[in-house]
Amino acid sequence: MAKPRIAYLLRSYPQISQTYIKTELEAVRDDYEIEITCRKPANFAYTHHAPYRILTEASAIRERIEAFAPAAMHIHFLNQLERVGPLARELEIPFTVRAHSFDSLALRPRGRGARLAHRLSADGRARLRKDGSIRRAVAWLNDEYCLGALVFPFARPLLEAAGVRPDKLIDCWPVIDHARFDDRSPNGEDIMGIGAALPKKQMTDFLRLAQLAPGPAYRLYGMGYSIAEITAANARAGQPMEIVAPVEPEAMPAAYKRHRWLVYTASPQIGTVGWPMAIAEAQAAGVGVCMRAIRPDLREYLGEAGILYDEVAELADLVRKPVPEELREAGFEQSKRSDIARHKHLLTDLWDRAANR
Repeated sequence: MAKPRIAYLLRSYPQISQTYIKTELEAVRDDYEIEITCRKPANFAYTHHAPYRILTEASAIRERIEAFAPAAMHIHFLNQLERVGPLARELEIPFTVRAHSFDSLALRPRGRGARLAHRLSADGRARLRKDGSIRRAVAWLNDEYCLGALVFPFARPLLEAAGVRPDKLIDCWPVIDHARFDDRSPNGEDIMGIGAALPKKQMTDFLRLAQLAPGPAYRLYGMGYSIAEITAANARAGQPMEIVAPVEPEAMPAAYKRHRWLVYTASPQIGTVGWPMAIAEAQAAGVGVCMRAIRPDLREYLGEAGILYDEVAELADLVRKPVPEELREAGFEQSKRSDIARHKHLLTDLWDRAANR
C-alpha cells in the first residue's frame, strides 16, 4: 500500500533554531511520503536535513502542491494560516498546523498602557502589526479544510477567546526526540544558556549571572540576531562567559551533558517566551533547569523538575552547587511528556483521517 502523501509548507528550512521541525519530520517519515516546500532559505541552517525546494511565488507553490496531490498539507506557526487557508480551499486539500509559543502568545489581551509602550519603538510597532496579523489568521482554524491545530495547553484559552472552535484544538506538549537526549550518566559542572538571541530572551541576564557567581564555566549557546551585541557586552565585562557558535542538532546531547544547570532567561516585559524545547531536552539529559517566571503556565511545563526565578541574582548561590538528586530525577520523568514518540499520533491521526486509512 502506498504511503499517504503529506506536503509540508514552511516559511524557511532547515533552520537550526527550529529543530522541532526536524524532529517531527524524522518521526513521521517512515509512514508518510513527505515533500517539503519553503519560501526562503534558513539564515542558520543545519547540515543533515530532508530534501526540500524553495519556491517564492504563490502560483509556483500551488502548481507544485497540485502536482504532488497530497492527502493533507502541514504548516508550523499560526502566522502561516493566511497562506495555507486559501490554498486549501482552491485545491480542496485539507491542512493541519502545529502552533508554537510566540504566535499563540500574540493573542493575549493587551492593556492600553502596554499598547502605548510598544508604540514608542519601531520594534514595538512591528510586533503589534504582527500580532494583529495572527489574530486575523486564526479565523482559518474554523475552516472546513482545517483538520486540527496542535497547540500548547496554555494556548487553548487564548485561541478560544479569539473565536476558534474548541474541537479544532488539540493540546500537545513540545516536540523532542527523548531517546536522543535520555542519559542518566553524570553531568559536567558548567552552566549553560541557550536560544535564539532575541530581545525576548534577555540574554544579558545570563551575562549578569556569570558576573555575580564566578567559579563555574558559563557557556551561552546563542544563535544569530542580536548575538553581536551580546558578544560586545561580554567583551566589555571581561569575557565571563563563553559564547558558542550554533551547534549541529546531533551534537546537542553531548553539549547538554557538559553542564549541570541550564538557566533559561526571558524578558517579563515582552513575555513571549513559551515552552522551550531546550527545557525538556536538558531535563532528559540530567541537567537542572531554571527559568524566568514570566507566566504562571510555566509551572505546568517545568513541573516539580525545575526552578522558576524572578531575578537572576536569586540563582547566584544555587548554580554553584550540584543539582539536587530529586530535582534531577523529576526532570527525567517530566521530559517524557514532550517525547514525540508518545504524542505524534495526535498529528498522524489527523493525516490518516484525511487519507481514509
